Amino acid sequence: MATSPPRRRTRPFQFDWVVVSIEGARRWGLLVFFLVLVGGVVAGVLYTLHEPIEKRAGRALREAVAAREEVRRAGVSDALRSEFEQASRLLDDAQEDFARKEFAACLARARDASRRFDLILGLANPEFAGSGQIIALQGKVEVQRANQSEWERARERQWLYNGDFVKTAADASAEIMFADGTVFRVGPDSLLEVHREARGGREPSRGEVKLEVGQVNVYTVSNPSLVLTDAVQAEVDTDSHVGVDVGQDSSATVAAYGGKARVTGASGDRVELSTRQAVRAEASGRLGAQLAIPATPVLRSPPANYLMELDAGSRITLSWNPVAGAKGYDLQVSRSRVFSPSGLEVEARERPATVATLNVMRPGTYYWRVAAVGEGRLRSEWSAPRAFKAFAGARVEELTDTTPPRLEVQPPKQMGNFVLIQGLTEPGATVTVNGEPVVVESNGTFKKAVVVHREGRNDLVIRATDPAGNTSEHIETVYVEVD
Repeated sequence: MATSPPRRRTRPFQFDWVVVSIEGARRWGLLVFFLVLVGGVVAGVLYTLHEPIEKRAGRALREAVAAREEVRRAGVSDALRSEFEQASRLLDDAQEDFARKEFAACLARARDASRRFDLILGLANPEFAGSGQIIALQGKVEVQRANQSEWERARERQWLYNGDFVKTAADASAEIMFADGTVFRVGPDSLLEVHREARGGREPSRGEVKLEVGQVNVYTVSNPSLVLTDAVQAEVDTDSHVGVDVGQDSSATVAAYGGKARVTGASGDRVELSTRQAVRAEASGRLGAQLAIPATPVLRSPPANYLMELDAGSRITLSWNPVAGAKGYDLQVSRSRVFSPSGLEVEARERPATVATLNVMRPGTYYWRVAAVGEGRLRSEWSAPRAFKAFAGARVEELTDTTPPRLEVQPPKQMGNFVLIQGLTEPGATVTVNGEPVVVESNGTFKKAVVVHREGRNDLVIRATDPAGNTSEHIETVYVEVD
């Protein structure tokens, strides 16, 4: 009987030992790599925190130069030529600062130039010059794309094009910036359509909307703008602030709070408006007489962030300075800075007096504002809202609080004379930018688009105040170039 040759014996133990050794080596290698990586990151962070300003300025210059070249490669439309030239001049100034060893000024100008180039790059597609971008949202805001039937939830930094619709809910608002620098602030319960006027040559396409219903405030800088309604056409001049309000019956009111506007009714009537002038239009487009807009009331007492102890009494008196020519005053008190109709605690119309006494029944933070009412029930702009806080029981920890509120501010985003300020503070704090109030969300985030008129260096002071009266302050510096 034939026997098979002896088979070679395997050595599973040695084979397993080799595998285990390789896996162990891999683990040790990964551990060493991870430690080296973490050490490199920590070293990089420490170096960045203590990096000499000369090196930071040099790096900012290189980034700005690279951003400019990227914009050049992408191509600059006529609508954005002026913005590109202003950003380029800022970069040239930064390079001169570096040559003079003025590194702080160089760093600020180079960063500002980079932000401008980045924004221009996002707007540089010539096909969509004149379209808008949503830069701020509050509450439920929806967008319907042109020739589409579905509505989608709006997003910040979302682009809007010709034929798109924007709709805000009762507790919502939105801010839209166009390529020419015009900002549209859309109020609650509003519906508008984005238009884009096609133009050739070097003149930029201007921001244009069709307001179906609701309110929109238009802020222009170096270019005019246009608001259409079924009843009127409002041409907003440069460097102007104009509000347009359209009722459910398609009647409209156009008010020039600053600057000028030309209003043309569907009937062919035409009216020129200057600062603090307004006109009403019937649904047919027939224009009424010019009306004077009262000045905005100045709130007097109680002071901002006043603490009210309910155990000592539930009454509080609100007062404001009188306005010349006012027939009365509208007062609103709300638990929200948005002052949505559904959230109002008090809504008093055409009060003759400049004081109001409230009976506060529940603890919490309350916001109040006042508008003057003039001829024909024409209302001024609302005053900047002011807050007071009612509490019950011992609040020693808050009354003795001396810790300033948290305040973090992101680098500002600039488009010509408009600057977008964003940041974070502690919930319940109030925020102002150069004295202008800012809406603070429940999570402490805030956003504000401000207009800078002065050429050259401008300091933007962002101040947060907590309910105990403690303040934190942050200053951002921007540079404005005027042609």
